[in-house]
Amino acid sequence: MEAERRRLEFLREATRTASPARQRSLRAIIGNDAHDPAIEAAYLQNPFFQLTEAEARVLWEDANPSAMRRLISARDAASRVAAPKYSVFCMPKSGSSFTSNALQHALDLPAMSLTSFGAAGVSSYFGMNSREQEIDELALTKAILNAPGGFVSQNHTRYSMYLALQMRTFGISPIVTVRNVLDCIVSFDDMMMSWRSAQGEGDWTSDAQFALPKDYADLEPATRLEILGRSFGVWLINFYLAWKRGGTQKLVTPLVIRYEEDILDKDRFVELISGHIQMSDEQKRRLVEFTHKPDPVKARLNVGVSGRGRQLMPPSVVEFLRDHIGVFRGEIAEDEVRYLIQ
Repeated sequence: MEAERRRLEFLREATRTASPARQRSLRAIIGNDAHDPAIEAAYLQNPFFQLTEAEARVLWEDANPSAMRRLISARDAASRVAAPKYSVFCMPKSGSSFTSNALQHALDLPAMSLTSFGAAGVSSYFGMNSREQEIDELALTKAILNAPGGFVSQNHTRYSMYLALQMRTFGISPIVTVRNVLDCIVSFDDMMMSWRSAQGEGDWTSDAQFALPKDYADLEPATRLEILGRSFGVWLINFYLAWKRGGTQKLVTPLVIRYEEDILDKDRFVELISGHIQMSDEQKRRLVEFTHKPDPVKARLNVGVSGRGRQLMPPSVVEFLRDHIGVFRGEIAEDEVRYLIQ
């Protein structure tokens, strides 16, 4: 018993940060018996530890599995589904709803939530908007198993290495939408004013992860933009920087869509999407159809122009954002600064 306890402790530690190559070498120690508790220990210790097909089959066919083994088996099964899965990772107000709905229409795929166990679009009614939209693996597992033919999701999520490893493990193809930061802020203010004006007590529950004053809808426009610039504006710069840094890791290869160049130019959008995703003639026809005649409710295009941010933004906010982005001048080139804060 003592020897077995030490063996399990060693495996827990050894698999904690094991690379795929290291995992293979550990097989000599773990053995090939999927009933061995060491398999479960290894899987639970390292979130990206891969079961062999034989181990997965034994878990799946277990006539009386524990609840934990059922969870492991379901997660592993989800990681093996090869259907197309796309997630639009986006700056808020960057044409992401238009992009994700265009993909759903063209590919005939459902929208699935990767942040909640519930249906896509429902969780905001339960206060989800104020959370950081990191991928929830229970929701991810449910989404894949519930839509085995593939799906499209939409998430306001900054890049992290962990996110990239999740995408590789579960076969998710990322599409990243970006936009001029000043325009994002002004458009976001429009949305917040609409929500805050329509809701009564408890209206703060629909805010994003940036706390806003309860009397936000009563404030002067310049005051509102000052508040958003120092919270939402910083988050937008961090979003851009995170995905740019992620590109150097080469764990995933996202398609990057710029609102001004790729969303507002409909022909360019069709060319960009169809050039990145292999489509049949019928799928491309549906893409063109939605792009040129989008459903206004689903697409959620606000004013649909660029440049409003520069016209409406108080100079103090512009200077603040320039100072903040200047901290990363070695990583964000001058032409990118002009694009983001112009």
